[in-house]
Amino acid sequence: MRVMGRAVGRTVRGAKLVGRSVLKSGVWIWGAVLTCSFLLFWIVNGWSDEPLQTGGHHHHPVVTPPQKNVQPSAAVKQQPRLAIPKGWRFTIPAGDHHAGRQIFADFECFKCHEVAGEDFPAPKAEQGDVGPALSGMGAMHPAEYFLETMIDPNASVAWRIKHHKDEDKGYLGADGKTKMPSYNDTMTVQQLIDLVAYLKSLTEGGHRH
Repeated sequence: MRVMGRAVGRTVRGAKLVGRSVLKSGVWIWGAVLTCSFLLFWIVNGWSDEPLQTGGHHHHPVVTPPQKNVQPSAAVKQQPRLAIPKGWRFTIPAGDHHAGRQIFADFECFKCHEVAGEDFPAPKAEQGDVGPALSGMGAMHPAEYFLETMIDPNASVAWRIKHHKDEDKGYLGADGKTKMPSYNDTMTVQQLIDLVAYLKSLTEGGHRH
């Protein structure tokens, strides 16, 4: 009986030792698993640029210091501005006076302006808006003057009133401005150029061929 009791005791003690060994092994295993999990979590999230909600490590990006503006050693030479040529003046291109004569007829300029030597119907004084006669005008004024009187008829009115006091001012309205209509919306630039060429061709005695 004593022998059997001793054997049972040894068996119980051996079981306890085995249990303790198994428990210790389990603790180590779980500790290793937890440690690996923490390392894996830290590797995946700890190196991210985004801050962790749980207070984990935040990797700060490298900040490049602002670069200083390097001033050029010599001032940049500016391009010269486009200047008006010395002695420049506006010059109207040469036109076709034959085409201009047709324009004069098409726009019925003869109704207000007489041209001696031409077969246009003469304007009637009773119509009340007769403008200056154009006979011989070509030799008296530059081409640009004629162009101005057509695109801005009032430009020459003050001058004519001062220098042609004996002239019948039938072309003036009650407001002192010319009655000549504006053709800026109906006459092309080329038509203006050709009409000016026709007026320049009017010398003393009528049209110069």
